[in-house]
Amino acid sequence: MKSIFVFMTGCVVLHLIECRPAEIVLQTNNQDGSGQFIAQYRLDDGTGEEKYGKLMPNNNGQDSVLVQHGSYTTNIDGKLITYNWVADTRGYRVSKA
Repeated sequence: MKSIFVFMTGCVVLHLIECRPAEIVLQTNNQDGSGQFIAQYRLDDGTGEEKYGKLMPNNNGQDSVLVQHGSYTTNIDGKLITYNWVADTRGYRVSKA
């Protein structure tokens, strides 16, 4: 029983040594009274996201719609890949940068 406890404790310690939490190196979150905003963050491993939004007049001219665009960067198999996106009256569209 003692050897199982020592083995499990060793596994936990090794796991904790290899797991380093990512640190935020950039973070912004601003919004004005007209509905415009910018929000972004970047982690020390290069991953992150940024997005911008603006209220635009709707086609009928009476209402507004929130138009957003931005990008996100992810790590796939050790390689950073960035995707750009737009969300507007035509829907949500993503393209690889």
